[in-house]
Amino acid sequence: MTDLTQKILRPANPEATRIFFLARSAPLAPDFAVASYPGDGGYPAYYHRIYNTLRDIGYRVTTSNQCRALYTEAHEIDLVFSLYNRMAIDNPEVFVAATCEFLHLPMIGAKPNIRALAEDKWMTKNFVRSLGLPVSEGAIYSRPEDLLSPPPFAGPYFVKNRFGAASEGVSEDSIQDDWDGAKMAAEKLFARGMAVLVERYARGVDVTLPVIGADEPVILDLVQPRSNRAGEIITEDLKRDDPLGYALYDAGAAYGAFADDAKRLWAAAGPIDYLRLDYRFDEKTGQRVFLEFNICCHIGRSGAICLAAAQKGLSQADLLGHVVEYALRRHWRAVETRKWVR
Repeated sequence: MTDLTQKILRPANPEATRIFFLARSAPLAPDFAVASYPGDGGYPAYYHRIYNTLRDIGYRVTTSNQCRALYTEAHEIDLVFSLYNRMAIDNPEVFVAATCEFLHLPMIGAKPNIRALAEDKWMTKNFVRSLGLPVSEGAIYSRPEDLLSPPPFAGPYFVKNRFGAASEGVSEDSIQDDWDGAKMAAEKLFARGMAVLVERYARGVDVTLPVIGADEPVILDLVQPRSNRAGEIITEDLKRDDPLGYALYDAGAAYGAFADDAKRLWAAAGPIDYLRLDYRFDEKTGQRVFLEFNICCHIGRSGAICLAAAQKGLSQADLLGHVVEYALRRHWRAVETRKWVR
């Protein structure tokens, strides 16, 4: 507890920090009420709580639900806190990060190239395999005509969106025993304008490993997102509405392997302000299969990272204060490095 407390940064003068909070259904001036955004599940209330917590810490927070506001309204801020992860383009999180880089705006999360790596689940798979992390076999399908050729591995299959956040495109139809079923599931995703990643289905349960950015990353306890769907998978509707929540997960002696994965990923892709490593874990065999890593993951009070942090004595406000201060420190270190190189 003491060691972790020493790693957490505390805002010394939050009133001096101007935050630009960006989200699709962010609370807006003048009343900053919970946004009305049909079809966005629990996200408007979640963004409203994040906004209020940042304000309660003492930060000066302005908000927007428009990415173009980065060009017109964000020039007098100290940090962009963007949770804008869904818009009518591929990889919106990369767009926001790259725009901030172009405008020299400090931003929560990580550099655009690392955001791009995390957003492309196929690139992620190949990247972490090079680090020695266990992944399932996979194949990408960009066009319907590509489905004439089955993947070079046998089923059962798991069909999902190659890009996208919040489990977009994942349903119980994602699990298919044979290629005929997998093709039909892929065609449904193509009809929604999605590129497709087909993987060998990994049996077990979903577990996630939250990590807090620091000079030495803080690796928290495993958490299991609850599911009542086939295969205990996390579907798009569960992620959007989050009716079942999360629970701490005890993997026993296997936890050390998860923590080693996090250290390897951090060494290759860090620094990152906060993230989650998602897995399938077979309790019977002890086999873990890495799925993806999620930068700027859900940081609500009932979410995985806050639940795991609470076991270490940290509140949501503690986490958000640390994340803001660490992001600012990370940015200014990079600025000083560029000055030195010049």
